[in-house]
Amino acid sequence: MMSSEDEPSKKKTCLEKRRAISLASSFSLSFRKEAEVSIFLALQCGKAMRRCDEGRGALVEWKDKDGIDPVTKTDKDNEDLVVEGLAKEFPDYDVIGEESTAAAGGKIPSLSGITPTFVVDPIDGTQNFVHGMPLSVISIGLCKNGRSCLGVIYDPHRDELFVGVVGEGSYLNGDKIKCDASVENLQRSMVVTDVGYDRSAKGVQCMMAAFGALLDQRCQSLRIIGSTVLSLAWVACGRANAFFIGLHNEGAKPWDYCAAFAIATEAGAVFHRLDNRSYTMDDDATASSSPTTQDTLVVPFDIYSKSCVCAGNKKLAAELIQVIRPCLSNTDDK
Repeated sequence: MMSSEDEPSKKKTCLEKRRAISLASSFSLSFRKEAEVSIFLALQCGKAMRRCDEGRGALVEWKDKDGIDPVTKTDKDNEDLVVEGLAKEFPDYDVIGEESTAAAGGKIPSLSGITPTFVVDPIDGTQNFVHGMPLSVISIGLCKNGRSCLGVIYDPHRDELFVGVVGEGSYLNGDKIKCDASVENLQRSMVVTDVGYDRSAKGVQCMMAAFGALLDQRCQSLRIIGSTVLSLAWVACGRANAFFIGLHNEGAKPWDYCAAFAIATEAGAVFHRLDNRSYTMDDDATASSSPTTQDTLVVPFDIYSKSCVCAGNKKLAAELIQVIRPCLSNTDDK
C-alpha cells in the first residue's frame, strides 16, 4: 500500500508527464518522443534541485585542487537519472554527460556522425546552486548527424522550460520565443559572459582587458550570471542581447552549448567563435589562429568550440567580436 508521503509525489510526477506530453506535441513526430522524454527528465531533475533549495542542502565535492569547480550529489544523481531514462527509451543512442566525462578522466568523447547522441549537463551553474543562488538549470541536448538538433533547458527556480527543435522553432513554457534582433550595437546592448574556472594570471588579464574594452565602447550593460546555458537561453528569449566566453584556455564545453545552440538558433540568434581552438583537436595541437581582417572576422561555431560569441543579429555579433578579439590569448599557456 502506498504511503501518504508517496501519494503527492506520484501525483506530481503524473502532472510532469502530462506537461511533457503537452509541450512536446508542438513538434513533428521526428523529434516528439525525444522532446517528451527529455522534458520529463529535466522536470524530474528540477524537482531534486528544489528539494535542496528547500533546506536539505547540496553535498559538495571539488573536481579541482583549487576548490573552484564544484560537483554536488545532486549533479551526480541528476545525471544518473537522465542517463538511465534516456538509455531505457533510446537504447541505440549515445549519451555524453558532464559528470561521467569528469569521472572518466575529463577527455570529452567525440560525436558520432552516425549514432544520435544526447549531451547532458545535469546542473549548469553549480557554483550558484551550492551557494543557494537561484541561477542554475538542467540542460539536455540531442545531436544527429553530428549537429545539435534539439534542446531542453529547465530553470526550476522560475519554473521556466525552454525547448527548441531545429526547423521547428523555440518555446518558453509553450510560447514561441524570438531573440531581440532590433539592437545592433553595443551601446544599446545587455551583454552577458562567464568567467569560468580559469584563475591563471594570463586568463585574468584577458578577461579584464575584454571587460575594459567593452566598457570603453559604452556597452550599455555587462553582466555575469554564472551559467553559460542560462545566459544563452536569455539571449534566445530577448532578455540579453549577446554572450561571449573563452578568451583564454577553455571556455564552455559541449554540454553547455548543445541544448542552448538548438534553442537560440531557432530563436534567431547567431553563433560564432573567436578563434579555431576546439575540444576535437589533440591536446598537444595548437589552434591559436586569431584572424583580424574583416574577411576572416567570423569563424564558424560548433559545440566543441573553446570560444563562443552569440548575439541577436550578425551586426551586433561582428561588433562584439571586433572589440574583444584583440584581448584573446594567442595560446593556451598559463
